[in-house]
Amino acid sequence: MKNFFKFSRYLFVFAHPDDEIYTCAFIQKLAEQKKSVNVIYVTSGDYQGLETGKIREREVLKAMRILNVFTLPITFMHVPERQLMGKVNEVCVNILARTAELPPDCVISHDFEGGHNGHDAVGFCASYVAEKIHSSLYVFPAYYAWPEKRLWNQFVPPREATDTLILSSEMKILQKRVISAHASQKGYFDAIKQSGSNNLFSKREVLRLVEQPINYLEPPTTPVGYEYPGSNLRFKDFRIAITSALEKLGR
Repeated sequence: MKNFFKFSRYLFVFAHPDDEIYTCAFIQKLAEQKKSVNVIYVTSGDYQGLETGKIREREVLKAMRILNVFTLPITFMHVPERQLMGKVNEVCVNILARTAELPPDCVISHDFEGGHNGHDAVGFCASYVAEKIHSSLYVFPAYYAWPEKRLWNQFVPPREATDTLILSSEMKILQKRVISAHASQKGYFDAIKQSGSNNLFSKREVLRLVEQPINYLEPPTTPVGYEYPGSNLRFKDFRIAITSALEKLGR
């Protein structure tokens, strides 16, 4: 245990509304401890259109009320989800500017796992920001592998959690209520419930303290989860986006 709760000011950086579900018990526990907690949603989850994004933002606000953190500072960056890969450097710069108002001593975001290119891109941005402000960086798993074999809420081996929060009965109820707040994503959560990962998902939340720089230019898994048959996404396109961002950021 690396003692995630030892910090004073926390910044969660999520790719989409509903990504907080992987850390909702951690968030509530921080709120109970009166820690400073800020949340950024890079996209509004508007892949299916602007109206869908508005719906998902409203669902986030409902979820935060369930977490009893309705006063939590929430920033919607409104980056169009379909344009995210071309705006990685802009996202880095804008998140960095936001941290000047906080500033956080702990940043939490997506692990690099090859399950969703948007998750990976936002994780890269959070990693860049944490390095620039000399903050600790924790990452959480969402999912990886091809859709029919998808593994949820567990780290890509050999990575292991440094901080595990076992969900109490109250926390399990909390998790279900937060899931229910995201009514537009019912199919997504039904997929978790029907998977072999549901037992882990419903029992604990996990974080990993990043102690060595993450190499975002090499595939995190083989095969990469979003390169499944029929998908137009390829890791080489992700690598191009990250390389371009690094050049523009002067790295």
